[in-house]
Amino acid sequence: MSWLKQLFLRRRIYGDLSEEIREHLEEKIEQLVAGGMSRKQAAAAARREFGNVMLVEEDSREVWRWPSAEDFLMDVRYGLRMLRKNPAFTIVAILTLALGVGANTAIFTVINAVMLRAPPYSARNSL
Repeated sequence: MSWLKQLFLRRRIYGDLSEEIREHLEEKIEQLVAGGMSRKQAAAAARREFGNVMLVEEDSREVWRWPSAEDFLMDVRYGLRMLRKNPAFTIVAILTLALGVGANTAIFTVINAVMLRAPPYSARNSL
């Protein structure tokens, strides 16, 4: 599976991981029941041997994680949810950004034309 699919299909991958861990735990319980234990005792013994299921899942997820990319995507989703909740603020923010970008572009264009570029004539022609 490509890294891009893994990044966007995390919930399904994490669900598959949880299911696989539970299947391993169930297999261990079945082995202990086949060995002569009661179902309740076998479940307790399997959990003791296997360890904390949630901790195992977290450790496994941590290996697959790309913290910076996933945190960035979570922040973007959160930001979009907040902007969708408050449309007045969203309009003001967009207009402010548009005005700032437009003013910055206009000022840079003037400074570039006047101060940064050489004049369109040579110095010899001016004397």
